[in-house]
Amino acid sequence: MITNHMVSILEFTILITNQTKMAELKRMLQDESLSYDDCPSSEGLIKRSKSFYERISIVSYFVYWMVGTSAHMSALKVLNADVPGKYFEQNSTCYDFVPHLFLIPFDTETKRRCKNALIGMDFGLWIFAGYIATHDTTLYSFVSCIKAKLEILSEATRTIRDRTKVRMGLPRDLELMRDADIPDFEMEMYFEIRRSNQILAILISASEGVEEIFNITLLARTLSSLLVIASILFVSSTMTFEDPEMFHLVEYCSGAFFQLFMICYFAIFVTDASQAYRGCLYELDWFSSSRRFKQCMLIMMQRMERPLNITIGKFSPITLQTFVAVTRVSFSYATVLKAVD
Repeated sequence: MITNHMVSILEFTILITNQTKMAELKRMLQDESLSYDDCPSSEGLIKRSKSFYERISIVSYFVYWMVGTSAHMSALKVLNADVPGKYFEQNSTCYDFVPHLFLIPFDTETKRRCKNALIGMDFGLWIFAGYIATHDTTLYSFVSCIKAKLEILSEATRTIRDRTKVRMGLPRDLELMRDADIPDFEMEMYFEIRRSNQILAILISASEGVEEIFNITLLARTLSSLLVIASILFVSSTMTFEDPEMFHLVEYCSGAFFQLFMICYFAIFVTDASQAYRGCLYELDWFSSSRRFKQCMLIMMQRMERPLNITIGKFSPITLQTFVAVTRVSFSYATVLKAVD
């Protein structure tokens, strides 16, 4: 828990100190130049991405806040069972029942006051859970937006020729040996591919900006998740399912798994979308295009040779394999701790 609190403070600090950078990222991603009014699927992609992000954000806050709530419920059950009267027995204090490291700022000689202390603990845990959830959902929002914009760009790039024909009033089944035979059409095609190139550069810059802001906190969160999961597995192995503390440990461990999985799941959004965009460049009907159109397209292909990634500390990309690796190492550490014990 101390490790989680330290990481949550780091995450909150990163969010506060990078407000200017995040405002710039927001401005970049909301720029009207990234919109394609003549791309019919663009509005649907944005709505689906926003709806999914909103649902995950609500679930994230609920899961994180439930960690503190489950701690209160477990401690309350133990307190009521071990202290039948109003006062604690000899050599017993409220600190024996508080599940997390917590300095009680008032006297707790009675069971009632101890229950009040648990309520105070809840507020502290909810604040830290709010820090963590705000950090994670902020990351999710940027990644979801970049993914949606890349998907729109993929669709727009794939349909450059058809959209240009419609805009110029040409038949959609018109076949050209050389786009240069219709100079205005060739000019429009070149304008569209240049626009796609500029939008791609903006999205690459936005992805790099997100990675720059969050890579340190993602490293800290990955390491803390490893330690937390391993510790919970070890402690729970010494208990039975009848122990009241088991409910809190299960909720805490579930929250750690959920957080790590969602970070990995959202991180691969950018990677998958960038790989898909590189594939859509090959699907583009470029055979009759002009030389400058093809040169611009080759530049874009070269840019996307290496897919976009969100990394852990700038040395390892986050994928679902990261989740599997951390889980495996956590179980290994728990096994070692159990063997040593």
